This record gives sequence, structure tokens and C-alpha cells, in this order.
Amino acid sequence: MSLAGKTPFVSGGSRGTRLLRQRTQTLEAMSALFPGHVWTAHPDGSPEYLSQSIREYTGIQISNNYANYDDVIHPDDVAANEHYWEALGAGRDPGELELRIRRADGVYRWFLCRARAVRGMNGALVRWMCLNLDINDRKIAESLLRSEGQNYKTKGVIREREPQLNWLIDAVPGFLWSTDAAGSIEYVSKRAEASTGRSLHELTSNGWFDLVHPDDYATVTKTWDQSIKSGTTYDTVHRLRAADGSYRWFQCQANAMRNARGDVTNWYGLLTDIHERKIGEERLRREELHLRRVVDAMPAMIWRATPGGEIDRWNHRMLSFIGKTWEEIDGKPLFSLVPPDERARVHKHWQQCVREGSSYQDTYQITGADGKPHWYLVRSEPFRDETGEILHWYGVCTDIDDLKETEVALQQREHQLREITETIPGMIWCTDADGQPTYYNRRLAEYAGVDISETRDLGYKKTIHPDDWEGLIQRWTHSVRTGEPYTNVIRMRHMHCEDGPYRWYQVRAEAMRDADGNIVQWYGLNIDIDEQKCAEDSLREVQTQLARATQIATVAELSASIAHELNQPLTSVIANGQACRRWLAANPPNLDEARSSVESILRDGHAADETMQSIRTLFKRETLKKSQCSIPDMVRDAVRLLKEDPSMRDAAITLEFPNHLPDMNVDRIQIQQVLINLMSNAIEATENTGRTPKVGITGGVVNELVVTIEISDNGEGIAELDTLFQPFVTAKAKGMGIGLAISRSIVEAHDGTLTAMNNLDQGATFSLTLPIFALAGEPQTVAPRA
Repeated sequence: MSLAGKTPFVSGGSRGTRLLRQRTQTLEAMSALFPGHVWTAHPDGSPEYLSQSIREYTGIQISNNYANYDDVIHPDDVAANEHYWEALGAGRDPGELELRIRRADGVYRWFLCRARAVRGMNGALVRWMCLNLDINDRKIAESLLRSEGQNYKTKGVIREREPQLNWLIDAVPGFLWSTDAAGSIEYVSKRAEASTGRSLHELTSNGWFDLVHPDDYATVTKTWDQSIKSGTTYDTVHRLRAADGSYRWFQCQANAMRNARGDVTNWYGLLTDIHERKIGEERLRREELHLRRVVDAMPAMIWRATPGGEIDRWNHRMLSFIGKTWEEIDGKPLFSLVPPDERARVHKHWQQCVREGSSYQDTYQITGADGKPHWYLVRSEPFRDETGEILHWYGVCTDIDDLKETEVALQQREHQLREITETIPGMIWCTDADGQPTYYNRRLAEYAGVDISETRDLGYKKTIHPDDWEGLIQRWTHSVRTGEPYTNVIRMRHMHCEDGPYRWYQVRAEAMRDADGNIVQWYGLNIDIDEQKCAEDSLREVQTQLARATQIATVAELSASIAHELNQPLTSVIANGQACRRWLAANPPNLDEARSSVESILRDGHAADETMQSIRTLFKRETLKKSQCSIPDMVRDAVRLLKEDPSMRDAAITLEFPNHLPDMNVDRIQIQQVLINLMSNAIEATENTGRTPKVGITGGVVNELVVTIEISDNGEGIAELDTLFQPFVTAKAKGMGIGLAISRSIVEAHDGTLTAMNNLDQGATFSLTLPIFALAGEPQTVAPRA
């Protein structure tokens, strides 16, 4: 029964034995679904697998050597068996083979043998799938029927055995039937009548084709007509309707009986119920299709290899990635898609795992249809039978191209961070959550001359100045316990250089926490501030000396400021005294004018005295003597005093005040000094412009609590507004830079403000805001009207 002259019940050697064990689990489950003996053979015909039913029937054990097929095949059928397999080997379809096979008890029974080729994706023959159906009862019936028409003696024997024959026909697990040469039904078994619900008369009159499933009708009628015309064996698989209206699958077979001339006289057939087998086959087909779809849909490249490591299956995703069909890559190893420089290593690793039967895992690049290599994580596991023999290798290639890119980026980032920590101008260190050192950068290790192992358990104490050690431990312990940031200034030196110099360092550390807020690491930085500390010491000494010099300069500036403030009233006193002398020296003396000059001298003298009192009050920090003063009157008095200076007389000063302007609650003398200072600055602002000085003074109400006075000029404007009111800052060639600072101090002492801004066209404007009412508890007097 094999191309090699072997029976399918005979072992094909070690290879057949090994492969038999490999497929036992799957084929045993499938063969149990078929009403017959299932077996498989290699392409050369040597047995590959025997189902349990055939082993039990013949008594042959799977461990035996089945080389002698004469022990199981009837000697008269050996030649037919060899012709059958020779036809299969030649590529012809000999159809079916009927032969007798010996049972374990020595009895031979007739079997119908069918063989179908199983081919791979490239069309190559993989194996033969074979099925042996027991037809012994049918053969007995045919033999008895063929003997009909012989001599009377033989007919008598048949009649005597007719009850036995009828019982035998009814006992056949199928529907027996016969027709005449034209195909008209002459006989059906009782089992067929019961199943179809039709009597022999009904089947003879109406036929049986209407019982065939509509989807199978065309094939059945065509095949039956061809067999009737040609006399060849009729063999189809179709569905037949039962009495209850349901359809079941049947294997329908019929052979022609011929007379001595070779003419067909009758057709004898058997319908074998194969419904369960078909259902099982369909279930297996659906499960296989579902499994293949699952495998093809998985987001990975899946493959299978033989026990020797040769890949024999690829899923759809893998074929799509490679860009080829199975036929185009059949026989080509996966390693041909690996870059040449990695190919030998990858292949060697795979072969080692195949030899050892151990799990395989590797990472390498595979070239896809785009011509570019992609990174894959390749894993494979051996699939074994119950004896431990490897049946197949199953592998999966997981795309890790993005992961590899991320890994490379992380490695580069890690390298960059490491370089940063090594090159940053500072000493970087890390500790665990308990404060034990875990990392020092190169700068710290080289300066302190320490190793991580030497500094555990406070081993770094030798590097710290003794005076700084207690404070360091207290603060560091507190931070480790509470998690608060650590900061300190300490002195450090080389650990193994006891007489080496100490340097000052600013030390900072922060805790890194996990998602739950637990401290997992401390990161610290030591910054060298030794030069800064030395500079600070030098700076403190210089500041001490500067403070002394500043005190001396301040006394000189304050003296100049007092002279500046007294200059206006004293100049007026001198001018009026000279005028009085001229009036008295006149002939005759002009006593009225002299008297007027004396009154002016007295008034200016009082003004100088009040100025001195105001300055004394300012220095003594005494309470200001505020009173309700008229803004227009106070401004006019300030203008009059200013005009006593000959250098100020040519300036054009204009005043503009609204009616019913509220009085201010101020110290009249001090505010007049502020106004005189601001007007003097406004006139002097035009010295280098060539323009005639013009000063505009306006007043207004800001709200019910505050009034404002604005003094504008047509000078060059203010270059440095930010530093304008700072002491000793001036833009004048001969200025002392203290007038505006004192003016602002006076205004702020009155709870007011003094600001400045540049005009849009030219010059600048100073705005003076002062309160209208006295604060609660302040003394208040009424200033005399000029």
C-alpha cells in the first residue's frame, strides 16, 4: 500500500516513528470522528501515522516494525495494492482500492481504501491522507447477489440463507440499494425506507433525487448520469433529506454488476452516514480558519519551524512585512533578511537553541519590503509531545523599532547627563533616602580624594572643617528626617591631606520623591564660594572705611545744604539793607522808602529764622507745625523770595489757579522751601538751551482729600528719572545733588508725594500732592495772609 512497496501499517523507520509521535495528539482526535480507519503516509508511501482503531483491529502496536505487509494484507490482494500505489506515484488517480486486511484474531475482512494527496503552499507533496472503510458486509451481499441465477442447487442454498442475508443487509451500518442498468431503483434496505420515510414503491415510482439537498442536486445528478453512461464507479458526498425534514451527510458509493459479455446489468450501492464526520470536519475547518485569522491579525510576526529549525510557516503580517508570497520565500531562511554583519551570530545562536531544545530569544534587525532594517525582539519556544519530543518550534517577532530608537535616545541622553555632571563647575553627589552616599561626580571625588565606600556611615567627616561639623550634622539629619531642602555653608579639604587648606563651599540638596511622596534619593551640589567669601571679607573692610568717609562727606553736604536754604532770605536781607542805606543817604533822606526797606529786612530776617527752625526741626525729628495755608498766597510768597535773586529775575513765571481752591494742611515754611527749590531748578534747566526760562505753576484738586501743585519748565528735560531723587545725584555742573532728595523727604513727611515726568514737547513737570485736612491729633493754626 505504499510507493516504496510498503504497507501503510508498517513503520517507515526512525523518521516515521518520530513524526508519528509528533502528530499523535492531533490525528488521534480527528480519526475518532471518522467511521473507519485513518492513517497517513509520507510522500514515498511509508506509514507516518496509524489511528488507534486500525492498531486495535490489526493488533499492531505503534512500537513495532511494520516492514512485512504480508502479515496484514490478504495474499490475493498484494498485487492490486502494489498497482494502486504505483498509479498514485505516477500521478494518476486510480480511485479506490478494495482489499482484505487481517484482523487480530486472524479473520480477513474487506476494506475500501481511499488516498488523497496533501500538498504544501508551493505545490510539493507533503503526505498522503488515507481512509479504510469496512465493506465486508457489502461484499458478502454482493457475492450472494451475484450468485443468483446459478443452478437450482445454488438457488436453493440462497433461499435457505435468505433470512440470514436479509438480517445481514439490515445490519449493515448504511443504506443498501440497487438499480437496473438504466438507474431505476429496484431495491432499498429497510433502514433506507425508515430513514427517508418512503417505501420501495414510492422510491421506485417517484425516484429519489428530490431527497437530495438543493445545493448538491446538480453535482449528484451529473455524477450519477456520468456513471450510468460510462459504467464507472459512482462515488459522491451529499446531503439527503430524512423523514423529519432534516438533512444529513452521506457517502454514496455504487458499483456496476456486469454479465459475461461485460454489459452492466445492475448497480449496487451503499449510502454511509458521515454526518458526524462532516460536522467534525467543518468544525475543524472553522477552528483552523479562526485560528489562522487570529494569528494573522495579531500585531506581531508569527512563524513556525520544524524540529530541525527550518521555518515552514509564516503568518500574513510577516509576509506583508517582507513583501513576498510564501512561494517566493519558500525554502529561504529568515536569516537571509538579517544584516550580513549580524547574520552569522544570529544563526549560530538559533542553531544552539535548536540543538539544546531551550527557549530562544534574541534582538536583531530584519530587512522589510521597504528595504530598511527594522529592530525586532525574536522569541521562540519548542512545542513537545507527551514523550518530550519536539514537534515544532513556534516563534514571534515583536517590532521594537520605536523602542530601540527611544533606547538609543535615552542612552545618548544618559551620556549627555553624565557628561554634564562631570563637567559642570560644581561638585555633585547623591545619597539614598537614609542619607548614605551613592554617587560622587569626578570633580568631587578628585578634590576630596574620597571613594564612595570610604564615606559611608559619616566617613566623609575628615573632609569637613571641625568648626563646621556639628552644624552640618544637625542640619543634614533634620533634612533627612523631615524631607526639607538642605542648605549650608561649610569648609572642605582633601581627605588624605591633613595640613591642606580648606575652601568654602555653598552646599544645597533636594529630595526626589516617588508618586506616593516617599523620598527615594537625595541630590546635592557643592559650589565653591571661597573667592566670594574672601571678597566679602575685603568688601566689609572697605565698607567700614567708606561709611567713615560717607559720614564726613554727609556733614559737608548738609552744611552746604543749610547754606543753600539760608541763601535766599539772607540775600534779600542784604539787598534791602543796601536799599535802606541809599534811601537814608539821599538828600533829603527818603524816610518812607527807608522804612519800607527796614520792614523787608525784618520780614526776611524772620524768614531766615523760620528756615533755621524748620531745619532744626527736621534734624531733631520734631513734629511739623502744620496749618491751613492758601496755595496761591504761599506760591506768590515763594515767587517773591525767588525774584530777590538777580539771576532769577529774568524768568517768566506764570501762575494759574482755579477759583475756590482748598487750603493745604502743611508747614508753610518747609513747603515754600520746596517750591523755591523746584522753581530754581526749572529756571536753571534752560541754561544750555539758549531759550528764555519759562516756568508755569498750576494748582488743582485731585479728590476731596488731596490737592496738587504742578511746576513745569521749558528746559532740556530729565535724563535719569529713576535716580532723580537719590541723594548726591545731580545733572548740574555745580550741583550738590541733595535739594531734590530733601524736598521729597519734606513732602513725604507731610503725607504727600513728589514726582517728575518729561513733557511731550520739551522740558519737565514736577507734581506736588499734599493733604487738604489735618490728621486727627495734629495741632493746627491759621497761617497769616500775605
